[in-house]
Amino acid sequence: MQLHGWIEEQGHILTPREIETLTPDRLSRCGGEFLLTTPHLTARDHYGIIPGPIPPGTIRTSAGDLTITPDVPDLPLETAVQEAVRLRTTENAVVTLSGGVDSALIAALARLPCIAVGLPDSHDLLAAEQAADLLDLPLTTCQITDQDILEALPRIRAALPGATRMDLELALTGYFIGRTAKTCGAEKILTGQAADELFAGYARYSRTATLRADLDRDFLGLAAQRTRDSTAVGLSGVWYSLPYMDERVVRASRRLTDTDLISGDQRKLALRKIAARHLPEKLAWKPKKAMQYGSGITAALRRLQKQHNLQL
Repeated sequence: MQLHGWIEEQGHILTPREIETLTPDRLSRCGGEFLLTTPHLTARDHYGIIPGPIPPGTIRTSAGDLTITPDVPDLPLETAVQEAVRLRTTENAVVTLSGGVDSALIAALARLPCIAVGLPDSHDLLAAEQAADLLDLPLTTCQITDQDILEALPRIRAALPGATRMDLELALTGYFIGRTAKTCGAEKILTGQAADELFAGYARYSRTATLRADLDRDFLGLAAQRTRDSTAVGLSGVWYSLPYMDERVVRASRRLTDTDLISGDQRKLALRKIAARHLPEKLAWKPKKAMQYGSGITAALRRLQKQHNLQL
């Protein structure tokens, strides 16, 4: 048996011996983040958090395919987030901290060491340092140099052929997150990804008359982003773990109404109200900053493109 990641059954993380006893039918009701290979089957977690050779949420056997649908209870959003973080909090993990509400809430609940990357004096580095100080958590930072970017670009482009410019910017940031986690001895990186698509974090959501349909569409679009992001961090031999994509959290988010999510210019309202019970007020209500801008990668890549005539 080969297992990459972890498997849980009704909130209990299974041991290797327990996994060996799973029938395909039981496995089809399990949650977690995993790629499991045995002599009899290959299985990949419901949302495809762990990369693999089969579609997300699939158990492939000689008799045919089964679909994985985690059997989890309907929980209030706060309880769901707490349980999702608990299941992912292990000694081999760190939290990537940008200083925004999504990652700060995970960091506060997990109480794990944190990492942050960015150009010197970038928004994310400064914000992460302030957040880690407020949360009293250890923080390892990586100050990205122009030379770091020039050396990483060929690796990213080889791993992601046909990537758009935005994909390159985000993958570069992810690459340095993965590299920093590896230097800390971590194998797993807890991240706040998917919170914007679940809880209406983007500015465009304030202007739509079809919020739930827009959120559902954007959530489905995360599959391609996960491939990009897992590829980037995987170059350093580590992987992303996504508490907000726990099925308990996803289900709780879909019970929220438009007014639960947005009030005037304030977005991600439901998550922020929960965060306010676990974070200092200035972190719980801090406005969003996109990762590629917050890290300084976008501006640096633009500058390097002119200096070195890069074809992006």
